[in-house]
Amino acid sequence: MKIIITSIITLLLSLTAIAQDRKVAVFDPAGSVEGPIKEIVREEISSIIVNSGGYTVLERQLIDKVLEENKFQSGGLVDDSQISEIGRRMGANLVFVSSITALGGSNYYISCKMIDVQTARIEKQRTGQTQRGSNDLINVVQKMVKDMFTNVSNTSEVFQQTKPIIEKNPIPVSDFLVADGCDIFRNGKKLNKIEVQSILANTDALRLYDKGISKYRKGRNCTTIGLCSILGGVALCVTGNEISDDYVLVAGGLLTTAGLVLEITGIIIKINAKSYIKKSISAYNNEKNTSIMELKMGFTGNGVGLALCF
Repeated sequence: MKIIITSIITLLLSLTAIAQDRKVAVFDPAGSVEGPIKEIVREEISSIIVNSGGYTVLERQLIDKVLEENKFQSGGLVDDSQISEIGRRMGANLVFVSSITALGGSNYYISCKMIDVQTARIEKQRTGQTQRGSNDLINVVQKMVKDMFTNVSNTSEVFQQTKPIIEKNPIPVSDFLVADGCDIFRNGKKLNKIEVQSILANTDALRLYDKGISKYRKGRNCTTIGLCSILGGVALCVTGNEISDDYVLVAGGLLTTAGLVLEITGIIIKINAKSYIKKSISAYNNEKNTSIMELKMGFTGNGVGLALCF
C-alpha cells in the first residue's frame, strides 16, 4: 500500500510540473543594430529562460513560420495586443520581446519584457544600459533576464561568506561567431574555412566543424552527380523519341530515377552537415562565454542564506 501511495504522489507531482511548464515565444530583438548582435542577444535570452525551469521555449522555425504566414517581422511587433494575438496563434503562453538601441560612445540601451498572451499584460520587464560598448553587452543582457526569471529575496539579507567557483572573463561580442548554414561570421564579416579552423584550433568545436565541412562536401558531390544523371536521362529520352528506341527510353528513365535519389541524398547530407557546423559554433561560444560565479552563504533574518551569484 505504501508503494502504491508513493507512486501516485510521484505521478501527481510529475503531472503538476508538466502543467506548470509554460511555453515562451522569444522574438528577435528590435532595433537597427547589426544582425550578429541581435542573434547573440536572442540566444542568450533563450538559454536563460530554458534553464530557469518551468518554461519551454518554442522552436525558432515555428515562430518564423507563424510570423511569415501573418506577414509580420518579429522585430517589428510593438503593440502588446498584436503581440498577444500572434503568440496565441503560435500556441504560446508568453511572448518575450526585446529591443536594442545604439547610444553615443558605442553603448547600447536594452529593453526586455514578457507578455501574457491571454491578457496582453506585461508580466515581467527590465531595462539596462552597457558601460563598455559591446564588451559588456552580454553581461548586461544576462543580468536583466536572470533578474526577470529569478525570485528576488529580501533586500535586507546580508551574506557574510564568499567562495569563488569559476573566474573567467566573458568573451566580447565582437569575438563571437555566428553560423548561417555553412557560412560563419564574426562581427558581421564572413570568414573562410581556414580562418574558422584557426579560431577553433585547440578546442573541441574544431572536430565538429571539420566533420560538418566534410559532410557538406559529400552532399554537394551527390547533388552534382544526381543532377548530371537527370540531365543524362533527359538527353537519352530525347534520343529515344527521335529513333523510337525503347531501350534508350528505359535507360533514360533509370538514369533520371538514380539522379533523383542521389540529389535527395545529397540534400539530406548537406542539411546534416549544417547541423554539425551550428553545434560547433555554439560549443565554441559557450566555452568562451563563462561568467564569474560566486557561492555566498550567511545568516539572514529568516535563517541561513545561500546564493549563487553571476
